[in-house]
Amino acid sequence: MTDQNDIERYCRNCVSRDFVNGRGVVCKRTGAIPAFVGECESYQKDEELEKMAPTPKPEDYSGYVDREKLLAEENLPKAVLFGVLACIAGAVAWALISISTGYQMGYMAIGVGFLVGFAMRQGKGIRPIFGIIGAALALISCVMGDFFSIVGLVAKEYEVSFMDVLFDASYSEVMSVVIENMASMTIVFYGIALYEGYKLSFSAQKAPEGGKI
Repeated sequence: MTDQNDIERYCRNCVSRDFVNGRGVVCKRTGAIPAFVGECESYQKDEELEKMAPTPKPEDYSGYVDREKLLAEENLPKAVLFGVLACIAGAVAWALISISTGYQMGYMAIGVGFLVGFAMRQGKGIRPIFGIIGAALALISCVMGDFFSIVGLVAKEYEVSFMDVLFDASYSEVMSVVIENMASMTIVFYGIALYEGYKLSFSAQKAPEGGKI
């Protein structure tokens, strides 16, 4: 190891450590701030420190749940089902709000990402695949919401039905507007939606470390 922070963490658990005000961790053997490459040949683990702050066993840690048990409780089909429903609901809500107000609101993407992520979480996933699917569904929902909003605003402008515009409009032109929106500040909100869709879709648990200061 060459990073000074890593060296300091390493030496904190050595019997030869000492703490000097203004200098931090120093070595009792040399009286200097530790500096070495790889591992220190004089390192000796402080067993008393382990006794004072023992590494907890899984059964002693109330927040720890066996990974195999968590994997057994995963339900990817349920997560995808809820995620798809949230994806559709988010897109429809985005379109309805945009059409009723007459404004394209990119920040609706933030709500869509949260909705999809929360829905995906119902599958009790702990693996990143849940997050990847959640992010993809969040993006799809955002694009659909933007698309339906444009169709609805055009229908409102020309006083025709939504379905007439949906089936008769040039999809390439509508998508070009969607892409223009994404190229503007809207892409920031899309990015937040992707992050939420990924991060909120699954939960990974870690056991704590003990015997360190």
